[in-house]
Amino acid sequence: MPLDFYHVITYYKEKGMKCAEKYQITLFLFQFKELAQNKFLFYPRKESIDTITSLGITSPQVKGEILGLTYEDYYRGPIPDTDPRKRGEYWEFGKTIRGEEIFIKLKTNSGYKVAICFSFHIPNKPIEYPYKKEDKGNEK
Repeated sequence: MPLDFYHVITYYKEKGMKCAEKYQITLFLFQFKELAQNKFLFYPRKESIDTITSLGITSPQVKGEILGLTYEDYYRGPIPDTDPRKRGEYWEFGKTIRGEEIFIKLKTNSGYKVAICFSFHIPNKPIEYPYKKEDKGNEK
């Protein structure tokens, strides 16, 4: 059965950004995972490759970590792509992998039916998780 894609409507402001609702994040991740079954692209940026190497994980493991994201891993977005030749929005997530917090930047292109990972690296600044459940009794 073909998957219908719906544009998630929210807005982004650098200051005072409204975060997406749980259902919007879940919808984006569902779309991303559906597209990734057919075509998944990973931009091999140096920072991402260095992080993957230091973590000692493989490309299939990276894809598995990305496909395991949930709304609780949400950081921010959607953020409009500022390149006038491109459309769409970026979504940013964070996840702890092998004891390291990892920043993950994703985008979908339903026209080309592709899921894209633009970033997978140690964050340059702290990630705030608006929906992360606090792990009580296991604080670091």
